[in-house]
Amino acid sequence: MKILAVDDDEHICELLSEAVAAKTDHTIVTVASGPEAIRAIAKAKIPFDCFILDVQMPIMDGITLAKKIRKTKPYTRTPILMLTAMSQKKYVDAAFEAGATDYVTKPFDFLELFTRISIAERQIADHKELISTVSEMASLKKELIFNTDHSLSEPIELTGVTQLVGCMAFDAHVLAMPRRQRMRTRAFGIKISTIENAYKTLSAVAFRHMLTDIGSELLSVMAHTDTQVTYKGDGVFVGTLPRSAGYSAPRLEAELNSRLDYVPSTQVDGLDNEVCFGEAVALRTLTSGGALYALQKAVTNVHTRAQAPRRSGTDLRKTIRLHPASGFQTEQERRAYESLLHDALHEGCQTPQSAATFG
Repeated sequence: MKILAVDDDEHICELLSEAVAAKTDHTIVTVASGPEAIRAIAKAKIPFDCFILDVQMPIMDGITLAKKIRKTKPYTRTPILMLTAMSQKKYVDAAFEAGATDYVTKPFDFLELFTRISIAERQIADHKELISTVSEMASLKKELIFNTDHSLSEPIELTGVTQLVGCMAFDAHVLAMPRRQRMRTRAFGIKISTIENAYKTLSAVAFRHMLTDIGSELLSVMAHTDTQVTYKGDGVFVGTLPRSAGYSAPRLEAELNSRLDYVPSTQVDGLDNEVCFGEAVALRTLTSGGALYALQKAVTNVHTRAQAPRRSGTDLRKTIRLHPASGFQTEQERRAYESLLHDALHEGCQTPQSAATFG
């Protein structure tokens, strides 16, 4: 440790130099005044690790010098020990306010002085460890940001939600299904309408957070323990569910969009996050290749649905009653309901096993 001692008493400086050299491995430099100390600090090629300052000195006292040291980089946190006579202890509070970290009273006992120096040495070690930890955390943060960065088209493994799995795990799950179960399963897809704007607007972390929340709400809407979902990229989620579970794209679409109105991560200025559901595809196949083809077909269906003109907007779906009571509130609501019912019946004709009803 490199120490700078400042005292106008030449005898004290000699004692400090001899004692530190004899009892420690530290290096000590002594000067007789505040201005000399400032010049020594400015000329030092290697910064000092600790300061020992006498309180009462001519020209510039130790308290003023401590203030100047604290304003000089890199000494904002360097230990400063103050030397003060018993009769000068009233200056101790002012010294601490100036930035001192400890003090020793004159005439000082060398054992006490070395103890204080050892404390200062531990403070230095703790500060270096703190800097190292902060640097490591900053490095980890950069690494996290780098690792969460991704292209719009690539699949992203979203964590923290049961039944929301990575793309490879999802495909493996489908391929590992017993043939009987595969025959009784179908695939579906959903797409986020504003995914391009969301990708451009949000940070990588916020984008991932938004996708995770949408996936979580999707699973809540599906409400079936055997449903599994993955994110395939380009704003598309693909999932599987038993053929016995009801699937009505218009109904599920309206319910999920209503839920997303209350999810903070999807409510970003300039974005109107809505999703659309594609036509479900039966996995009715005995081969692994056929199962993967069905998953791709579900993706194709939802892209086709997303590109088609939408029959109902945000204001319409807010008025839709998923389970309407007698009559309709407005002509607009009646037309919206008829449109969704038409979609449900049309889908039921194309997929007889859907057996989903609306209303």
